[in-house]
Amino acid sequence: MQTDTYTSPFAGLSPIAEAGGPGDVEAPPDAGESPFEAVYFAESPFGEADSEADGEAAAAQDFLESLHDEEFEDAIEQLLDEGAAYLLADSAQWSEAPPEMDAREVLDEWMSPLISEWKRAVDSLAAGLENVDLTGMNEHEVEELIDSLDTPEMLGVEGFDNFLGKLWRKAKRFVKSKVKQAIKFVKNPVKGVIEVAKSGLKTIGKGVKALGKFVVGPILDKLKRIGLKLLKGVIAKLIRPLSRALPASVRPAVQILMTKLGIGQTADRESGGEETADGETGTATDLAEAFDAELTSLFFASEADEADTEEPEVSDTEADPVAQLDQARALLATQLATHEGNEPPIAEIEQFLPAILAIRPLLKLGLTVTGARGKLINLIASPLANLIKKWVGPEPARIIARAAVGVGFSALGLEAGPEQEQTVAGEALASAVEATVLQTLDELSDEALEDPLQVSAAVQRAFAEAAAAYLPDRILRADLPERETAGEGGFWVLMPRAMRPRYRFRKYTRVFATPIPRQIARAVPWSDGGTLETYLLDRGVDRWPVQAEIDLYETIPGTLPGHFTRDETLPADENPLGDEYQPLTPEAAGLLLREPAIGRRTAPVGRRRHRPVPGRRYFRVRTSKLPAKRSRRPRRLFTVRLDPTSKQLRIAIRLSERRARMVLARMQRSAPSGQRDLPAVLTALRQIFLPRLQYRVARRLVKSSLVPDPLTATQLAGSIAAATSTAIATFLAQKAGAFASAVGDPADGVTITVAFGGLGADPKQELTPEVAAHPGLQHA
Repeated sequence: MQTDTYTSPFAGLSPIAEAGGPGDVEAPPDAGESPFEAVYFAESPFGEADSEADGEAAAAQDFLESLHDEEFEDAIEQLLDEGAAYLLADSAQWSEAPPEMDAREVLDEWMSPLISEWKRAVDSLAAGLENVDLTGMNEHEVEELIDSLDTPEMLGVEGFDNFLGKLWRKAKRFVKSKVKQAIKFVKNPVKGVIEVAKSGLKTIGKGVKALGKFVVGPILDKLKRIGLKLLKGVIAKLIRPLSRALPASVRPAVQILMTKLGIGQTADRESGGEETADGETGTATDLAEAFDAELTSLFFASEADEADTEEPEVSDTEADPVAQLDQARALLATQLATHEGNEPPIAEIEQFLPAILAIRPLLKLGLTVTGARGKLINLIASPLANLIKKWVGPEPARIIARAAVGVGFSALGLEAGPEQEQTVAGEALASAVEATVLQTLDELSDEALEDPLQVSAAVQRAFAEAAAAYLPDRILRADLPERETAGEGGFWVLMPRAMRPRYRFRKYTRVFATPIPRQIARAVPWSDGGTLETYLLDRGVDRWPVQAEIDLYETIPGTLPGHFTRDETLPADENPLGDEYQPLTPEAAGLLLREPAIGRRTAPVGRRRHRPVPGRRYFRVRTSKLPAKRSRRPRRLFTVRLDPTSKQLRIAIRLSERRARMVLARMQRSAPSGQRDLPAVLTALRQIFLPRLQYRVARRLVKSSLVPDPLTATQLAGSIAAATSTAIATFLAQKAGAFASAVGDPADGVTITVAFGGLGADPKQELTPEVAAHPGLQHA
């Protein structure tokens, strides 16, 4: 019987013969971004010939688009970051994993001020509208009335205040539309029956002057419940990071109504297809889209539909896959470190693999249906066990542990006594096994996973990369091409150490101390749409190069960016924020660390980081010269908002206080040159919005019914981008005083808005945007 041989990445103990394995697979070239990669075009259940149904579908699609708010997604993300850090800090006080009920109580207590203020604000809005004769008002008066009513109070927690402000803004937008709809019905009931047949306003039995009490009041009560459901969704996401945005039992209700309206399932805005690959659902974007879908359902629902959506709360009872993986990883680590005999640890790895499959629900379902689950486990476990068989057991574990402690733990200030050697070695091997399995599952198609040769080749290639990442350099072959660093290296260790085995991320054991020249900082993109240069300048850097220390982090299943902020190796006085952690791409790693192989390919950094999938890497720049007090910075440098119902598009370009003053200095004749440098100002502003404006506008247009054709939407978006640049140039030349006035206001930062009205579908239409400057960091 012929025995397979496997090329080992190890030096020293491993006698496995080296054989020429398959070469590295070259990554496919970037085919560029399409703004339509995740668009699901609406399908009406009433048929194409039904023009009334088509009109309802278009109206629902446009209303859904009018609710879309990029800053609302950012606010949910910030809330998730702060909640993840809070729960992780609380869990660290427990000697073992707290029961899910206790974790939920901790988060309920943490979020209680936010919940109470949301309830109070909605009740106050209802009270303000209850006795007002709304039927005598025009649309402008309705908007003024609602804007004048009580707003939520500040809670003194940045994440709470930011989220509540964005939630309230969206709620008021919904209420204004609903009140206008109700008034329209009352003023013209015959026409209203036709136009709002699904609006829940078919009967008003208490008279038109009681509109606020008997129609708007119940709607606000439902709005309050939808907001509370969103907050419960945030808590559920924090407790079970791999859960979906809504419980399985509740999910169909909203979708049924959306289908009635002719709207297809909302696609993930930024995932680029990642959900299928990694199973990481229930992110900030998903939560925001679920909230918008429920508001749209409420806006168009008839009384019968509203009754259908009133479902009792039912929590998911499925086992938590992250908790299962924590336990399975700890068990495998112990088994590999204590393995006896010369046989490869096939059984141990086979026992571990179901925990990996559990975090890939689609793959798990497919394997269960086809009956191929057991075969796949055996196909992966056998070659993987043979690759590590000479490095399992007590003696190899001591060798790994000594190398690991000497190279990494000491550098991070962590302690690892002799009694922990077994744990350190076992976890390193378990991490390599876990990463190998995840990469193999990602790399191979369903058909390839049934082919023993393809699986074996993929396992060998993936394990070489995993060993180079999670095991100390000293035990690796010197000529191993998969090594992540050309110079002194480290390895990735599970963190936080105090929470074993409930780890939530990995950290690289080497902290890179390096100067960052301004030219390098300018070339490293930042998630807000700017660069590392703008980030450091806004943080107070005034001299280059910047002497910095760079920490590296890696996600594991269940990681949220807020978990990184609880890194126990950081100085005690550091309180990092979630948006300080940026994707470590090969380009960023090459520029900052001169080690491109340690980076990981990911979605363009301009996209938000709502979906940290396992194995994704991040960096954080630390420098002692940054001031302790942080100046306020926008989470996005520019935002886009389209309202198809009014055919308006608004673009907001947001400048930090530092950048606004720098722009003003160049616009004034008192500049060092004695002349206004308007070309430099325009160039600086164009660098903020121009690279991605056409892409962002095209996505918004095609997701509405305004411009359903993708090609036409792209052409119109290009015209809008060109008109935006021209309008800003005219504004700088003619209205410098208005910008100076905004800069002089005490509010932090300045927002430049560009508003387009009367948009149609013709890409050649005449565009005459209005430009204005506003104090503070405002929304579009």
